[in-house]
Amino acid sequence: MTDAARVDIPPHVVEAVKRCIVESLAVAPEDVALESRLIDDLGADSLDFVDIVFMVDHELHIRARESEFNFITRLDFSSPEVMKEGFLTEAVVSRLEGWLPALAAVEDKARVTPRQLFSLITVEAICIVAARRLGAPADGGGGAAPAE
Repeated sequence: MTDAARVDIPPHVVEAVKRCIVESLAVAPEDVALESRLIDDLGADSLDFVDIVFMVDHELHIRARESEFNFITRLDFSSPEVMKEGFLTEAVVSRLEGWLPALAAVEDKARVTPRQLFSLITVEAICIVAARRLGAPADGGGGAAPAE
């Protein structure tokens, strides 16, 4: 079963997210699939990611940037709660698994690096967060990040 098959995301959310990605990254719609990785497959950088999240917020009238995305962008990689011996801690990886389906393909979850983390953000991950913010069912657990 693919990651996309195990998550129930409303079609209008998928289409809205894809539109935002196509517009932000100037890529062809047919190049954007749920499993497409923003950085590795579509050529996004960190500023593109922020732009896409803002566009999704506007398109769907949500505040996704205040959820899981806020958690990932505010990770303090110098903190022992976040990093241990150059890898993300089990607690951080566990929290990310609920909305980063690509983590399922990582062989050793005890050895996830910050670089690897950002390469795991897929179109589907954005759809999961957006669907949750809309209150739509999106399997994967974890919920939104708590307010800081």
